[in-house]
Amino acid sequence: MGRERIAIDAWGSWIGPEGAKRWPQEYLHIFRKYRSPRAIFEGMPIERMIEEMDGAGVDRCVLSAFYHKDLPVVTNEEVAEAVARRPDRFVGSGTVNPLRKPMEVAREVERLVRDLGMKVIRLEPYMYGDGTTGLPPTDKHYWPVYVKCAELGAAVAIQVGHTGPLLPSECGRPIYLDEVALAFPDLVILGCHLGQPWHEEMMTLAWKHPNVYVETSARAPKHWPAPFVDFARGWGQDKVIWATDYPLLSFERTLAELEGLHFSDEVFRKIVRENALRALRLEG
Repeated sequence: MGRERIAIDAWGSWIGPEGAKRWPQEYLHIFRKYRSPRAIFEGMPIERMIEEMDGAGVDRCVLSAFYHKDLPVVTNEEVAEAVARRPDRFVGSGTVNPLRKPMEVAREVERLVRDLGMKVIRLEPYMYGDGTTGLPPTDKHYWPVYVKCAELGAAVAIQVGHTGPLLPSECGRPIYLDEVALAFPDLVILGCHLGQPWHEEMMTLAWKHPNVYVETSARAPKHWPAPFVDFARGWGQDKVIWATDYPLLSFERTLAELEGLHFSDEVFRKIVRENALRALRLEG
């Protein structure tokens, strides 16, 4: 009997054949370490992604745009087009380059949310730097993004923890999000990729702040640290949001491994669905 189709993946990407040719060299290293599927190197039809969602029991996926600074792999417009084609299966997540002038950044966030219908704006601190030092989330360059997202009701999803690509990790310390959450109490913040090796910082911040969540993309459940499993099972069960970083990790693998942790039905449903519905303000 198949799995009930309830899961909402909070971070996935549709990599088309053209997008697969655009990966910067810094990322190929980690894809090989993950033994990533050929789709990440060659691309795939979006219909195949939907077939995999159906087979695994995934109701919707937050499709993410991805640029390395201004070099596009998946453009905001490509994401918006995919969501427009299948709004029943996809939610849009756009991105901006915060290193641009503040008013330009603010206008772009407004365009993405108002005109393209994005529910999430994604930020990757490790890439906004010189390749050795990144830009921590407390930096003033991010503030136009935070202000506009809080105003428009969009969530901000920020990579936390070490980086897989050969780019700096220190800017991904979750503790930087503490000041952001204090300054913007109405802004929904997702700390993505769990935050390892500083996952306990991320867990504590999610417990502390009503507007902060831990998102699990790119971290297979069988490798979750034991304290995080306890957090998800108990005191953080309302603050954990399942995600894959598809196609880096597959829907089926991560959901099967999550089932293997033997959470209660109530907790499992919170992690794979209910928490995402609440945090991203999606219709149930």
